Amino acid sequence: MTTLLVLRERIKTFYARFGVYIIWALRFVLAIAAFLTISRSLGYMERVNRDWMAACAAVICAFLPNSFMVVLAGLLVLLHMYAVSLEVLFVTAAVFVLFFCLYYVFQPGDSVLLILVPLLFLCRLPLAVPLVMGLVGSVFSVLPVSFGIIVYYMLKYVRENVGVLASNGSLSMPGRYTQMINGILQNKEMWVMVTACALTLLVIYFIRRLSVNHAWEIAIGVGTVANVALLFAGMFIANVSFPVSTLIIGAVAAAVCGLVLEFFVFHLDYSRTEHVQFEDDDYYYYVKAVPKVAVTQPEVTVTKINAKTSYDKSVERELMGLRQELSNTAELFSSRKDLEQTRVLFKKETEKKAGKMTENGEGQDGTHNKNL
Repeated sequence: MTTLLVLRERIKTFYARFGVYIIWALRFVLAIAAFLTISRSLGYMERVNRDWMAACAAVICAFLPNSFMVVLAGLLVLLHMYAVSLEVLFVTAAVFVLFFCLYYVFQPGDSVLLILVPLLFLCRLPLAVPLVMGLVGSVFSVLPVSFGIIVYYMLKYVRENVGVLASNGSLSMPGRYTQMINGILQNKEMWVMVTACALTLLVIYFIRRLSVNHAWEIAIGVGTVANVALLFAGMFIANVSFPVSTLIIGAVAAAVCGLVLEFFVFHLDYSRTEHVQFEDDDYYYYVKAVPKVAVTQPEVTVTKINAKTSYDKSVERELMGLRQELSNTAELFSSRKDLEQTRVLFKKETEKKAGKMTENGEGQDGTHNKNL
């Protein structure tokens, strides 16, 4: 466990240092996944089905708020709906306008869920979103989660019935309107999923806010069981079918995601719980304080080993003695050399003076003899 806690602290430190770049990268990945998914699953307008266009739009969305990504994805969907028929375009646009109006009135902070929910449905992980949002979101997070589910099923219905809804199909204009509206309102599978996910989110939200030990773990377990139970109940009541294996695997994956999120966000040490009571002029306060589990990252110290530290002290003293002797010998050689040079110079000076004295003596004798 200590190793995991140290790893968590290192991840938090890394995110605190490079958080801006990580958010840009995640926005880019989410945007390009959304745009490519729309082009691959719908793809009715050939002009906008270009990978380079999706990549350029994703780069722009990476540096802008999430709401811009949602609006751009909505416009791309509307372009493909226009290629099907005007009736499909008008119904889809009306649904989008209704969703955006309700969404931005009640919960304007979770716009990314309108893209993330359909993508997770395509990845066969639909139960992860209500569980995670029940842990970190609010009551109003039900709105974007429900809207994302409705958008997924609406686009799925258009994809499966494009031959009937197309402008060159067998239906007339009023028939296409009726077919599109009934396809949305009478989709029992969609409403069962919306109801199950909304109730699961609310159950998890209220349980994790309770002042009990291990509230998040209890909320994850109860929410996972409640979600699966609600979906099975909806299958019998509404007479719809869901793949059982996909539901079980998705529920387990959602529980794992919740536990990982709890480890990073709400990992507490309940063995050191304290209950504090104090008062002011108007109220008594009963506070339950539970410390977070945290560890100090081990400091890595690098020690430079010098070659001198590996010597034995006796060897070092012997080397110092040898150095001293060599220094003395060098000084002795230098002194002898200087003495020899002094002797040579003295000898040359002596010989030079003797030669001058001899020349002066001969000259005087020669002059004296001449005078005689």
